[in-house]
Amino acid sequence: MAKHVLLNAVVTVNGVDLTSRARNISWNAGVSKHPAGAFGDAEDYSMPGVRQVDDIQIEFFQDYAASNVYATLKPLWAANSIFTLTAKADSGADSATNPNFTVSVFIGKMPMINGGRGEANMATVTFVPASAMTFDVS
Repeated sequence: MAKHVLLNAVVTVNGVDLTSRARNISWNAGVSKHPAGAFGDAEDYSMPGVRQVDDIQIEFFQDYAASNVYATLKPLWAANSIFTLTAKADSGADSATNPNFTVSVFIGKMPMINGGRGEANMATVTFVPASAMTFDVS
């Protein structure tokens, strides 16, 4: 079984490539669960519900310059905009082994300034899904 190390991931926010400012991404999907135990059952158990995409968190090196993190995100946050977020594990072409994940999102949380003296100013932004996720493979 192949193992994968993230070295060359790609992150775009509302069409702006913020890859060079991103340090960490957490994009998880799952399935909701619903209780399925009935009278007489000795154990609790669940049945699967609908698929769901969790909030997506991306840690950026904060940058206030034009076309960078703050300048891209602040207007989207201020306007309560829904926009497209894409990410893939490698900069190569979209494929079955390098899917480009895409979802419409809005900003749930966005640090304006974060860090201590002598530390990197990091912005861990929470993107909240506002549509179904797609997997582009070509």
